[in-house]
Amino acid sequence: MKKWIIIVVFSAICATIISFLKVDITSNRQVIYIRGGEPVLADKVDQSDQFVFYETDGQPGMFMKADVTSVGSIEVQKQTSLLRIIDGRKLQIMDHFGINQKLGQALDSRLLIFLFTLAAASGIVKLLLRLSNATKTADSQTSAIDGLLRKSEQFCDVEEECQETSDLRDIALFFLELYKVQNGLGNNAPARFTMTDASKSQKMKIFELGIKGSNDWLTRRMSVGPLGEETGSKSKCFYVIYDTHMVVKIPPVPVTDMEKYVRHIRREVQIAAQLAPVACIVPMVSVVLKKVKKLPYESSLTQEQLEKQYIRLIEDKPEYQEYLKIGGRFAFFMELSNSFFLGRVINELHASKDKTGDELREAPDVVWDQEAFTTRYGLASLPVFEGVQTLFRLCEAETQRIIKASGKGETVHTFQIKNWFLAYITGENHYLEEKTLDGELLSRIKDGFSTVFKSNQKIVDNLIRFLKKQQETKAFSKSRQQIENIASNILRLLCLLKEQRIALRDLKPDNLFLDADPDTYPGILKNKNAFSIGVIDIETAVSLKPTRDGTVAQPLLGGTPLYATPLHLLKNGTISSNFGNLADALHLQDWFSATAIIFKAITGRSLFPRAARSFPGILKILKSGRSKIDPDQATVKAMSKKFWLAAAMDIKTHLLSFSDGLNQLALSVPEAMAPSIKEELEREKGMLHLAIRKHVSLSPLLKSEKNRAYLLKASCDTLAKQVARWENQAKLPEQYRQVAPQMVAFLNNLNRLKQGESEKRRAIDAIANPPHEVSAYALLEAMFQIAFNAMYKSRWKALPAATEASDQQTAVNENRSLVTTILNSD
Repeated sequence: MKKWIIIVVFSAICATIISFLKVDITSNRQVIYIRGGEPVLADKVDQSDQFVFYETDGQPGMFMKADVTSVGSIEVQKQTSLLRIIDGRKLQIMDHFGINQKLGQALDSRLLIFLFTLAAASGIVKLLLRLSNATKTADSQTSAIDGLLRKSEQFCDVEEECQETSDLRDIALFFLELYKVQNGLGNNAPARFTMTDASKSQKMKIFELGIKGSNDWLTRRMSVGPLGEETGSKSKCFYVIYDTHMVVKIPPVPVTDMEKYVRHIRREVQIAAQLAPVACIVPMVSVVLKKVKKLPYESSLTQEQLEKQYIRLIEDKPEYQEYLKIGGRFAFFMELSNSFFLGRVINELHASKDKTGDELREAPDVVWDQEAFTTRYGLASLPVFEGVQTLFRLCEAETQRIIKASGKGETVHTFQIKNWFLAYITGENHYLEEKTLDGELLSRIKDGFSTVFKSNQKIVDNLIRFLKKQQETKAFSKSRQQIENIASNILRLLCLLKEQRIALRDLKPDNLFLDADPDTYPGILKNKNAFSIGVIDIETAVSLKPTRDGTVAQPLLGGTPLYATPLHLLKNGTISSNFGNLADALHLQDWFSATAIIFKAITGRSLFPRAARSFPGILKILKSGRSKIDPDQATVKAMSKKFWLAAAMDIKTHLLSFSDGLNQLALSVPEAMAPSIKEELEREKGMLHLAIRKHVSLSPLLKSEKNRAYLLKASCDTLAKQVARWENQAKLPEQYRQVAPQMVAFLNNLNRLKQGESEKRRAIDAIANPPHEVSAYALLEAMFQIAFNAMYKSRWKALPAATEASDQQTAVNENRSLVTTILNSD
């Protein structure tokens, strides 16, 4: 009994000592360097094509990849309580086994330490007591340990191999085996593959495949790269070029059952059949199997008949199933037939925007002639011209100083310095090479230019913004017709989806393609009737036709953040109970996505980056609710509030930033969609009319009903004259000068509201009759409002007014959009 009391006391002392111990911990943390911001320390960082996801102390976050300059790592050393470390591990283990976090926090770690020490001490005592009896079995125990060590070594080898594998590597291995079969070689034939050095830094990787024939090595190349953005719940898609262009789709959950695999293919084929006449590319086993085995009379079979024959082949001869597996699991293969992804088309239309140097190369002499510069760009460009001249004079002086300091007696003419100056601005440093000039001296001149530019960063930034604006204007003018036609065809696709009662639910540029003869590209973009928009990867699509039990089938949850809403995370029952008609809600998911795609086609930019960044927080709200599967109304409301506040800010700031171009584009709205857009425009006009009356009637600046009536009837021109009169305080009577600033602000706001009402009236008149044309600005605003009104219920009350900084607040103040009125109303 005495020995057990000693053990208990010893355990209590150990627990007390451990609770006060501190240890130095060195951890390797990752650093995210943000453009224009402070670096962020993170425990874990994952990257996709468009986002950088990170986790710090268990809290998730996300940045747009364009905002991140680089990701590195750093060793951080800090002194931490041993008890705190044990607390953290305890919560992780309990979370792993699904134990409630509150129970984990209530369970004192010191008690656990005491119990663990007690158990360990008791075990040691028992072990010592039995040690005398252990000699007889020592040899057998040693043998068992050796065997365990051997198994451990084997496991480490497998684990290491698993870490080295990747989807790209598995795909390359798959096509390497296919290459063997095509050349009549067995599985054991020597083979190799390598990634070319030039492609290692590219999105599309090029692999060199090699197989050993009877005499020599046979080689060929293939290309593979990720397609679109990973979404977590959806399959990973890869663009592959091997004999033909294809998409390889790898499910997130391995599919190993052949019946399930075929059932999945048939489901997508059924969706595609219902989508007709919309062109649709779906998975087919024939894409790969026709490269492996030729069927009799293959040329006389239709694509549908050929597919049925190959499915029958894998059912009758299971060995052929192996040719459909990548990394031991079934993959899905879709043949593209040289189709053009819409994402690629949009990128090509806007590619020239980033080539700011092209503007200077096009007319280099204009930079030195003030009259020619202002004639080309307008009088408003004069400050930019003067800034360029200031930069050049400083660079010229620096060049002469460097040459003089070198003592080499070199002579450099002004025209040479001008050429170097323009080459430096455009980034063409190879032009800064003179055979007659010493290389080291030329290097110092380049460094001198760099110093001048860094010292005059404001002038440089203004110049770059100016050049970029010029390129954007030219690119827009050049591709305006193509952009209008793409946008019109997206609207047509949206109408066809509703007509055919299909919701795609992951509509984005990388899931769409041009349905046209590829040989006619890009000329076909100038005729909207010469092409249509087709669909690829309909994994998340669902038929809105009720099943036999009268319900709509449950689609796969998930989506791409830049084109998704919180409804993409909710099941059918939750959507119905919170948002009403399920079919309408599912269709409006595509409606919201189409709004973002049209904006992307017009501007080359993403419409909802803030909304996309809100998804980690939305997922956290969902997980913290009563049920992840069937969240209650409070959880759905919180998710919606977080998302739509960000989305509303996105559309206000982006519509304002690109208002000039958006108002220039006239888009034809399909007949089936015109009534919905017209109804929304009329609702917005009515709200603006009400806002005008409220703005005038509640203003303390107006003392008489006569003045109020006058302003309610006043035209925009009349209001502009009143603004000019009140701005000229010198001519105002003394008693009015004190309130002049408030009156100017009041009249400007009233004028903006009236301009908005006039624009809505013109849009309503235009959309009322064929061809139902409306500006892209008015259309995108109306489409957003329709989705917003359906997905953010009026009973939840208005979202809070934005309180973010400068550019966002400016958008709220300056935007004529009704969104501001709705979101900030009581």
